[in-house]
Amino acid sequence: MTGLMKIHLLILGALVAAVALAVPASAHHGGTSLYDISKQVTVNATVTDFVWTNPHVEIEMDAKDDAGKVTHWILEASSPPVLVSHGWNRKSLQAGDAIKVTFYPAKSGAKVGRLLKAIKADGTELGRVEAQ
Repeated sequence: MTGLMKIHLLILGALVAAVALAVPASAHHGGTSLYDISKQVTVNATVTDFVWTNPHVEIEMDAKDDAGKVTHWILEASSPPVLVSHGWNRKSLQAGDAIKVTFYPAKSGAKVGRLLKAIKADGTELGRVEAQ
């Protein structure tokens, strides 16, 4: 095999690897395909669980509508390192905390969303974290 053929094979291998890695990344970070970014929902809720884990922190919560019906929501937030840079930590929220959250809802209608903003009952805003 000549040196030129080795270079071509190396380039081809690099391109195949780049495409193989790009497809899962675009699927994972395809927030606009999962969430309706044309709508923002704001609810008052009670935290039922706060899961501080990679790749995304999750907030589980129960929200009551005007009729008193409780809806369980699961919101996806950014990763812990991103949230830390906005002032969050693993104890920022705890089960039982009252919060007001704004989020993009799922396009599918499932009770999940992408967190935009959270405000605690005492008025403390947990760093504004836009969907990414």
